[in-house]
Amino acid sequence: MLETPISGRYAREERYLTFEPALPYMALVYGCVWGGGFFSLSAFLGGSFQAALLWGAVCLAGVWAHFSVPRMKFDLRTKQFRRRQGPGFIPRLWAGPTSDLDAIVVLAEPSLLARSSVNYYIVLHWKQQRAPLMVLEKQTIVSTGHLQMDGRGMVAKAIRYGQSIGIPVYDNTHFPSPCPVPIF
Repeated sequence: MLETPISGRYAREERYLTFEPALPYMALVYGCVWGGGFFSLSAFLGGSFQAALLWGAVCLAGVWAHFSVPRMKFDLRTKQFRRRQGPGFIPRLWAGPTSDLDAIVVLAEPSLLARSSVNYYIVLHWKQQRAPLMVLEKQTIVSTGHLQMDGRGMVAKAIRYGQSIGIPVYDNTHFPSPCPVPIF
């Protein structure tokens, strides 16, 4: 599955819990926006319209990527969340109290790319399916043959997130599950 990898981190003395792409990924996105825009303008002023179109496309790809990445932020003091998810220039926004959230579930899926690898997902569920599932984190681990033992790190992360947000966590790593978010 092609997806933007996001991960959780605490900020401001653990008042906020944010799930967003890593800083190197965002640096690449912003590099495409600013670099593509600069070189497109330079090529246009230099008279090379083909190069200006090429760099303009790089700039637009960066803008598209910026608006397409999923982000979620929890204010742990006020128990509110805000979620933004693309794709495209008009992303969907969800906001509300954490009481709208149902649970965090940790899943294990056998990897399609490597036979001895397992994909572990931390998935957020809403009550009454008010919003689509959100994969908070994904990690691929070379399996030693026992799914539950290999996913202990992801389960520990999920428990910490669940305690911070105030919702239950379910460990479903003991049996293989399908990918939580279908490709199509």
